[in-house]
Amino acid sequence: MNVALLAPEFTGTGGVQRILRLYLDALAEDPTHGTLTLETLNDTPQHLAAHPGVIAGMAKGKPLAAQAHTRSKTSFTQSATHTCAKSGRIICGHIGLLPVAAFAAKRGTQLALVAHGIEAWQPCSFFRRLALRRCDRIFCVSQYTRDRLAANHPELHGRLRIVPNALDPGLLGGAKPQPPPLDQPPTVLCVGRLCAADAYKGYELLLRAFSLLPRAAFYHRPALMPRLRFVGEGDDLTRLQQLAIDLQVADRVEFSGRLSDPDLRRAFADCTCFALPSSGEGFGLVFLEALAAGRPCVGVNAGAVPELITPAAGTLAAPGDPAALAAVLTDCLIRCWDPGDLYKLAQPYSYERLVTALATAWY
Repeated sequence: MNVALLAPEFTGTGGVQRILRLYLDALAEDPTHGTLTLETLNDTPQHLAAHPGVIAGMAKGKPLAAQAHTRSKTSFTQSATHTCAKSGRIICGHIGLLPVAAFAAKRGTQLALVAHGIEAWQPCSFFRRLALRRCDRIFCVSQYTRDRLAANHPELHGRLRIVPNALDPGLLGGAKPQPPPLDQPPTVLCVGRLCAADAYKGYELLLRAFSLLPRAAFYHRPALMPRLRFVGEGDDLTRLQQLAIDLQVADRVEFSGRLSDPDLRRAFADCTCFALPSSGEGFGLVFLEALAAGRPCVGVNAGAVPELITPAAGTLAAPGDPAALAAVLTDCLIRCWDPGDLYKLAQPYSYERLVTALATAWY
């Protein structure tokens, strides 16, 4: 049986891209799957061909055909339609691609959607609702996402399965995490796409909260005032840089741009805590990456975040309140956290668990 994976993008650094790369490997490990086809909308053929996950046309020992369409919806639709028509199973990696898969799937073909979060919670167009009804399974990355879909589409209740995201196996192997450097200022790390369309991620809220951190709270290290580091790029970068100037914290805020995976892991190791006050997370893979690095997390009590950020993993504030967020940031920075305990909280979200969850979710 050929299995098709449709992805908006495969080679990027975002959470959706990372989890879909693991999906491809996990699908290849299912003994009922013979060959695989990957269709990706936004990647270029050159970038896709150079990616380690698709080199030599194999995935975990299974033959793999990978095709990229350089943001051409016409090319993607034509190619994906042909691929879906000859596949026994189709996994659609984003609801935006689902109408193509639903239209092309033949009778008897199993179709599943990966529901990541906010894009699946919102009201659907008529065509997306029809496409959802064609799905045999919907893989929800969290209980919150499942509950939202069940409320919006009660007719799909019996097809919803919780398949939590998983971490890159490399993050749960190797040396155990160490405490943050004591000879450096306490550092709050934030990682994400700095795009205006992703305002719900709370980057502005984090900047405003950071500007409110009380100096008195850090009396034990007066020469090492906290710093805030953003990793990522996007069309909202210039505005956020100006806001840091307006809030008079620009000398303690760093915008690092996009980092390679090794440099990103170093950024996690160097920070004191991770913060992302997003009000629309369907899972929050980056929180898991912070825990795997042995770092506590700060977020807001919204979406699926409380499922990951328990009191043992970090602190939560009320959404949209800079003063409340400043208070929990302060608490997180001055508390003593055990990196080993935080690391253990990430261990259940292993790649092996994803392989098992995907293999059993069809039944």
